[in-house]
Amino acid sequence: MQTLIQDLRYGARMLMKKPGFTFVAAITLAAGIAANTTIFSIADALVLRPFNFQHQERLVMVWERDSLAGRFDHGSVAPGNFNDWREQNQSFERIVAIVQRFFDLTGAHHPELFKGYRVSAGFFDALGVKAAIGRTFLPGEDEPGRDQVVVLKHSLWERRFGADPNIVGRTLTINAKTFTVIGVMPPDFNFPFNGGEMWSPLVFDDKMKLERGGHYMQALGLLKPGVSVAQANADLEAISRRAQQLFPDTNAGLSANVVGMIDDFAHDAKKYVTPLAGTVAFVLLIACANVANMLFSRAFGRQKEIAVRLALGASRWRLVRQLLTESLLLALAGGAIGLLSSLWAVDLLRGAMPEDYGKFIPGWDHFGVNRSALMFTLLVSMLTSVIFGMAPAWQASKPNLNVALKEGTKGASPTGSRQRLRGALVVAEVALSLVLLIGAGLTIRSFVAMLRDDIGFNPESVLSFQLSLSGKKYSEAQRRGFYNQLLKRLETLPGVVAAGETNILPMGGDYINTSFEIVGRPPFEKGKGPGAAYRVVTPGYFDAIGMSLRRGRGFTAGDNEQAPGVVIINETFARRFFPNQEAIGQRITHSGGADKPMEIVGIVGDVKDTSLDEVPGPGFYLPYAQNPLTNMGVVLRATADPTTLAAAARDEVMKLDPAQPVFNLKTVERMIHERTSPKRIMTAMMSVFAGIALLLAGVGLYAVMAYAVSQRTHEIGVRMALGAQSRDILRLITWQGLNLTLAGLALGMVGAFALTRVMAPLLYGVTATDPLTFILISLALAGVALLACWIPARRATKVDPMVALRCE
Repeated sequence: MQTLIQDLRYGARMLMKKPGFTFVAAITLAAGIAANTTIFSIADALVLRPFNFQHQERLVMVWERDSLAGRFDHGSVAPGNFNDWREQNQSFERIVAIVQRFFDLTGAHHPELFKGYRVSAGFFDALGVKAAIGRTFLPGEDEPGRDQVVVLKHSLWERRFGADPNIVGRTLTINAKTFTVIGVMPPDFNFPFNGGEMWSPLVFDDKMKLERGGHYMQALGLLKPGVSVAQANADLEAISRRAQQLFPDTNAGLSANVVGMIDDFAHDAKKYVTPLAGTVAFVLLIACANVANMLFSRAFGRQKEIAVRLALGASRWRLVRQLLTESLLLALAGGAIGLLSSLWAVDLLRGAMPEDYGKFIPGWDHFGVNRSALMFTLLVSMLTSVIFGMAPAWQASKPNLNVALKEGTKGASPTGSRQRLRGALVVAEVALSLVLLIGAGLTIRSFVAMLRDDIGFNPESVLSFQLSLSGKKYSEAQRRGFYNQLLKRLETLPGVVAAGETNILPMGGDYINTSFEIVGRPPFEKGKGPGAAYRVVTPGYFDAIGMSLRRGRGFTAGDNEQAPGVVIINETFARRFFPNQEAIGQRITHSGGADKPMEIVGIVGDVKDTSLDEVPGPGFYLPYAQNPLTNMGVVLRATADPTTLAAAARDEVMKLDPAQPVFNLKTVERMIHERTSPKRIMTAMMSVFAGIALLLAGVGLYAVMAYAVSQRTHEIGVRMALGAQSRDILRLITWQGLNLTLAGLALGMVGAFALTRVMAPLLYGVTATDPLTFILISLALAGVALLACWIPARRATKVDPMVALRCE
């Protein structure tokens, strides 16, 4: 221990003697460690541990899969199919159903609409969670007449009810019914999707057990101990095959898809975290190579000191240990700075993600530098000290004593093997930097292409909000009347250009798909027919959202419930299903419309419904008057800032129904900003990491060339004394650096072709092997390398031959 303390003191003293070297090396390491700690914190929260449930390794999600046409593998579940799985399976301790529900809370406070869930018996037991206050559901509370109980989310209890300790037993008016609060969940419980504010029992009556046409449930299962996901899949597949035979009209091609819960919820996060993890690993390797080169230079400058210590009897292992101790101190300093930097980076990332979007990302609520991240930082710091410290320490511990101890000698020139090792480190830096820069370049080009691409509508100056009318309070006729009156009132507001309504707002994240048939053609084979997205809209919707009508006409007030059925299709629908004929005038039916024929009266442009990087598929629009739904979104196009209309729009809703809540009130541009946040953040991070890599590669190459010039001062003096011109010296030194750069570029190009293919699913509008990106990035890196070589070479041309040839 005393020897270790002595090594630490001596190492700290030696580092303090060269504050410039210590600062640069520590900052270089801090950049690599901070990048890795930040990304590990993201991976830990979003991929490794998005949840913290009891027995979560046995928790799975169960979806419906289209096994014939392959159109989907994460389809919502029909109640009848869920009932089959629940009653006939041999693999699950529990399998429960989840149905999203809107809770319209009225009473003493202003009306407010909350997203929540109806859950079947055993939901909380399957997850292994208990209420923080009160209790969860008891057996039998999922039966008719006993289901009017509710469990609250902790944040809702604090915000809406002031953390009332006597909340249990209190009655609330929800959806025009009286519910009793029976419990409040712990602060960290937010399943599923972090969007639920309340949970109520799902009544699973005899009628629902037979329902197989509607697919609106999600299924969660707890596997029996020792049962694998593959075994559960095979079990439910057998049950699904029996249902296919018994119910061919509804179940043709439908099977089950069992997925581990963490894998399922972390799937989207993995797409972004995986390339970022590879990126920061490269940054750390570049930083290590850079510091290793700096340590090589420093160690060679200390060869006389090392030779004296060897001559006085110090063992080689003693010297290696001393030099590694200095490397460890340097790594710990870099780790400390890196940890502080990662704390700042995590706060920056949390602020960059819109709250309304981030809350639906599993694990985002506890994303931060936690104990695991701290241990990761310590481990990375220790490993880097060994990685970048061992080779210089080993090389420096075997100097040529005859040369090193000569009077007046500055230090021995590096041997060929040492020069090759340092050159190899520079080649690796350049290669890794090229891969990083090309990855960042592809990401940036993809993001720019996504923003520039036509999304099918004009989001500027558009305000949106959503309403959900109670099905028991409003009949079909009353729903039509409410939404018609609301539109008329909104259209008269000052500053409103157009107003319209739709059941699904663009970029709202929702999507409804349905099967259809074309009248006059043979029906599609069961289970293999195409699907199309559909929306229900009012006549003014297309003008309000800024969509263009390509051919035909839009909806009018005449397209009411007494008029013949009409439909408007998008261009993809027209191209795919009517390629060589006029689509207008044709008729179609869809599964959700009781097979009522609808005439195609118009064609509109394609719209990106869920994200900017999607490829629009076939879709159609139905008139609201013929399809009066309860949940609708309202869009208002304004002459100026649309947010100024928010208060007036809410007032108009209150005038029609004082108990009707308005929710998700925001501009459409903000909705797009939220949807693009993950890709925007990833693009920014890739750009920052690539910039760090470029800087480190340039500094590393400069350091090697500057050291090479200092070691060749005598040779350069001889050459200049014999008549060499400045341009000859410049060419000699520059070419040495360019050789290393070209070797690095060649290796980096091969690596980029291989590794950027991992990014292919994240790219839009650009291929993973885009020639322009590869060429421009390579030229840019070569330019930086040339500059890093030219500065030391320029300095070499200023060498005075008389000084260089003076005997040392």
